[in-house]
This record gives sequence, structure tokens and C-alpha cells, in this order.
Amino acid sequence: MKKLLSTFVIALALLTGAAYAEDKPSPLTAQQAVERLQSGEPVYSCSMKTDWFSDKPGQCPCCTMDLEKVKEIKDGKAVFEESKGSTNMDMKSMDMKDMPMKDMNMMEKK
Repeated sequence: MKKLLSTFVIALALLTGAAYAEDKPSPLTAQQAVERLQSGEPVYSCSMKTDWFSDKPGQCPCCTMDLEKVKEIKDGKAVFEESKGSTNMDMKSMDMKDMPMKDMNMMEKK
């Protein structure tokens, strides 16, 4: 009985390890990622660590954020496809005098 239980525990540990390794994103070099994109295969990267590439979606091993699909790679960094909900704002072209300010003297003590 003890031998059967030991065999069961070992088999369970091996199966769990195999399942975990299968779901984990595989890291790619920048060159491998570029080659995959050129051949039409998807590449994924972290929006915080844009120089880390993977061949499948998942989570970033550093920060655990979800990996995003890469549109292209420039200077070894991922450029992402724009998501539907994102808004790109050019802060340089904004005129601050048009911004509503409740209290212009927020930093001054009253």
C-alpha cells in the first residue's frame, strides 16, 4: 500500500509539472521574434518589459501582467497593436490655459 501511494504521488507531481510547463510562455530572442513576425506567426510581449518576447500569450514572468500581441519590433522593443479602448493623447499640443482648474492655488496654504 505504501509503495502504491508513493507511486501515485510521484505520478501526480510529474503530471502537474508537465501541465505547468506546457502553459508557460516560451521566451524568444529579439531576432527570433522578428523572424516569427516576418513569417506571419504571432509574437507576444509585456507592455512594461517591451524587450521580452514570447511565442504564446500568457503572463509576464517578471511582473505577471498579461502579454499583449506585438504589431512590430523597433530597436529590439515591442510595438503593440492599438486596443479598441485606448486613446492616444498628445500632451505637447494641449494648451493648459484651456484646462478647467478648480483651484489654481492648491499648493498655497490658506
